[in-house]
Amino acid sequence: MYISSITFITSTLISTAFALPKPSSVTQKRSIRIPAQHWHEDSTTTLKSRDIGSVQASNPGGGGWTIPVLIGGQQVILNLDTGSSDLWTASTLMPPDNQSTVTTGNPLYNPNSSTTFQYLDGYSFDIGYADGSGSSGPVGTDTVDIGGATVPSMPFGVCNDLRYGSGETGRNTDGPVGLGFGSENSIQLNGQPAPQCTFVECLEPYIPEPIFTTYFTLNDSGIFDLGWVDTSLYTGDLTEIPIFNTSSGNEGQWVAENVTFGFNGSAFDAPQIVMDFDIGTASLQVPDAVAGAYFAQVNGATNNSNTWSYPCEETLPDLDVIFGNVNSGPECATIPGSAIQYGNATSGTCTTWIGVGTGRGNAGLPFYISHFMIWNQSVPTLAFAPQA
Repeated sequence: MYISSITFITSTLISTAFALPKPSSVTQKRSIRIPAQHWHEDSTTTLKSRDIGSVQASNPGGGGWTIPVLIGGQQVILNLDTGSSDLWTASTLMPPDNQSTVTTGNPLYNPNSSTTFQYLDGYSFDIGYADGSGSSGPVGTDTVDIGGATVPSMPFGVCNDLRYGSGETGRNTDGPVGLGFGSENSIQLNGQPAPQCTFVECLEPYIPEPIFTTYFTLNDSGIFDLGWVDTSLYTGDLTEIPIFNTSSGNEGQWVAENVTFGFNGSAFDAPQIVMDFDIGTASLQVPDAVAGAYFAQVNGATNNSNTWSYPCEETLPDLDVIFGNVNSGPECATIPGSAIQYGNATSGTCTTWIGVGTGRGNAGLPFYISHFMIWNQSVPTLAFAPQA
C-alpha cells in the first residue's frame, strides 16, 4: 500500500550531546513508503572502498539509491547512505566552480530563499570519506520533508566546501541522507563533537516500529519504507543478526562480526571478518583468500593486481555469506552469481562487483539487490531474506 501526504511533527533538540526528540503531542503513528531511484554515472571508473560522494561505476550501473527531499520547500536529490550519519546538502554557499560540479538538474539549496532556515551559531560540520571526498560548512535548521514525513527545525549541514577524491570531478546527488547511528554524526559546537539525531532517529516516536526497510533494484523500482515491513517483498525465512555498532572501531556503523564465505554449502578456508552493511559502497569487499576460492570455481578466471576477470560466456556461481552471530533464521545468505556480475555482456572478458582488500569487508551492491532488508536502529539488528 502506498501512503502519502503524512506529516510527523517533532521538535529537534539542539544540544552538545545526542538526544532523541520528546514529542509534545503525538498523532496516530503511521508508516510511509518512498520510491528509491537507482543512480549511476555515465562513465566507467575504478571501484573504490568508499563510493559515497564519488563518481560511480556504471554499465549497467553501480552507484546507490536516491530519493527526492524537500528542505525548506526546495527539492534536492539525496542518496541513502547507511555508512554515515549526516544529512547535508550542496548549496549556494559553495564557490561557483564548486557549484557547477553538482549535476542533479535541480537548483542548489539556497538557505537565503527559505523562510524557515536558521543558522546555528557556533555549529559546523566536517565529514570526510575514505576515498578522499568530503564536505564541510555551517549547520542550520530547516523543515526537512522526506516523502511526507516532516521534521521541522532539523539540524543539517549546509555545504560550503565540497571536496573530491583522486580522479573525481563531480557528483549527481546533492548529498546524503545518513542512515547510520547518531553517535557517528559529525556536527560540532565550537570545534567539539555535538552529534545530533539522524532523520530516522528523529522520526522514531512517530512511526509504528523504529525501523526502515530497503528493497533495491538496478532500475527505478526500488523501495525505501519507514516504520513497517511489507511481507510481500521477500520470500523464505528472515535471518536476523545483531549489529555491533558500539564495539571498538565500529561505533555508529551497521556492522556484523564473525562473517565467513562459502560455495555450495561449504565454507571457504578463510578467516572470519567484520563486514559493513554500507549501501553507499557498491563493491562486495572480501579478503584475498575468499576471492581466490570463489574464482577457483570459474573456468578461465584470472587475477590482475586483485582485479578478477573471467570469460563472459561462463556462468558465475552463487556466493554464500555465513554469519557467526545469528538471533534467528538461517545462518547463511546466498548472493546469486547473476548479482555479482558487473554488466550484462555475454562475450569477451567480464569483471564483477567483488573487490579484494584487507580488514573490514562490505556486503556491497550484490547483497542489496538480492535481499529485502529490515534495519532496526533501536535494538539494533538487521534482518534479511531473498527478494520476492
